[in-house]
Amino acid sequence: MDHQIKGWFKKMTNNTDAVAYAFLFSGDHEQIIYGALSRLHLSPVHADFDDYVQECRLAFPAIYRAFPEDPQTKPHQFLAYAQLALYRRILDQLRKAWRHQDHQETGDPELALAAVPVAERLEDLVHARQYRLRLLQVVGTTGTLGEWRYLVGTLIDHRSAAELAAHHGVSRQTVYRWRRALLRRVTQEFFDQF
Repeated sequence: MDHQIKGWFKKMTNNTDAVAYAFLFSGDHEQIIYGALSRLHLSPVHADFDDYVQECRLAFPAIYRAFPEDPQTKPHQFLAYAQLALYRRILDQLRKAWRHQDHQETGDPELALAAVPVAERLEDLVHARQYRLRLLQVVGTTGTLGEWRYLVGTLIDHRSAAELAAHHGVSRQTVYRWRRALLRRVTQEFFDQF
């Protein structure tokens, strides 16, 4: 058993990952992790702070290998490079988490339904329904196929621009173009009357 441990330790000392971790944990180099997280306003009181610190530690060897020069000979330049790389990595993870969170509703469905504003007067409900029907008539008779797809996809199917693009096999820019055209048509139809 001792022979296996010695062999593993020898492989680790020759490994660039071991060298990278030795560099990270020497001196105060680990402060770059806390600096990157601080720039993202993640403090130790954040629920996932320890997870992000660990993620930075795990990403460090790859950053060490990616540095174009020898980190041992240019430690200050490398530390600045590594801190920026860690900042970008965690920022990407946060953005993905935010996007994922936007697509999911959490909590009790009863509370979510209770939070939906309810029209207090019957006349408001009738006017809203008439407005939606008029909007569908305008786009259905004079609108383009793209405007129709955008209207139905957002109003009825509740899809995001990315989901609409994937569903119809077009780019998101095309979906945004549909939206602009629809807004122009609605503005002309409903607000030019006044």
